[in-house]
Amino acid sequence: MFGLPSTVAVHQPLPKQAFYQRLSLSSAVKDEFVHSIESLCVVGAIKKATCGIPAAEGIDEVSVLRVDLKTGEIPHSALDAIVAAVPRKLLMACCHEGRARLAVVRGDLRVSERWIAEEELHIELKGASLVEVWDGLCAQVLFDDANVEDVDARMAKEKKIVELEAEVAKLERRYAKEVQPAKRNAAFKAFRAAKASLLSLKGE
Repeated sequence: MFGLPSTVAVHQPLPKQAFYQRLSLSSAVKDEFVHSIESLCVVGAIKKATCGIPAAEGIDEVSVLRVDLKTGEIPHSALDAIVAAVPRKLLMACCHEGRARLAVVRGDLRVSERWIAEEELHIELKGASLVEVWDGLCAQVLFDDANVEDVDARMAKEKKIVELEAEVAKLERRYAKEVQPAKRNAAFKAFRAAKASLLSLKGE
């Protein structure tokens, strides 16, 4: 399933109601489980015994969880609750009407940007240890590639780009509205400096 090696494939359904009723959840999160999630099933167990890749730095297994959805909306709070309740790294494949999006928690919940046909989804296992495999899985969600190097640095750069984009937009609006020449010039200089920083960070 999802292009994973057959040796890591498992089929371990998690009874949805029994799962979430054991957790201390708000009524809103329980509603997400009831109205947004159809079923849960562990479909992959990535560990040394199944793929020969050794544990490292406290990561001895990464589970792949299939989350069948009732709608095309991603239930962010419910996914957060699932990850918090599972004592190992978790890659989630959110599926609806033959399409899937991957999700992980790395700092916070991150979901891949686009839906992809299930038969076209190919989860790659790259790396010499499960730490590197986890980095590669996160990269597939965050950046749509499987590069295991500098994932945290790439995330920090992505966050900075988002922050700078917001700052550039704010400064552009301020410059456009300013009528006093001195303040307009100052606003334009600030906008230009922020735009230059953004372009430099993007490598443009």
